[in-house]
Amino acid sequence: MAVSAVVTFHVRDGKHGEQVENLKAVKRLVERAGGSFRVHRQIFGSQVNRLVAVSEYKDWNGFAKVRSDPEFSQLVEGIRRSANPASDLVGADVYEELTL
Repeated sequence: MAVSAVVTFHVRDGKHGEQVENLKAVKRLVERAGGSFRVHRQIFGSQVNRLVAVSEYKDWNGFAKVRSDPEFSQLVEGIRRSANPASDLVGADVYEELTL
């Protein structure tokens, strides 16, 4: 059963490049754990120009593997503690695929 983590960011003015670098670092760790990672920019709708990062795992074990990775924890904590962050967290959700 697939699991997806979806995180939406509002990028601060002049910080797009820095946010992309943060997301590249996350992508590397997600892919190392066997997941996939994509980033979308909304161009129409209620959250225009927001970045949406989607990581997908084949099951809960894959999700747990990346979330328990010390390097992932350090990266996320460093981003959160930044005095001048590249973005603001708008929302974070986790989805479990339903078998039809």
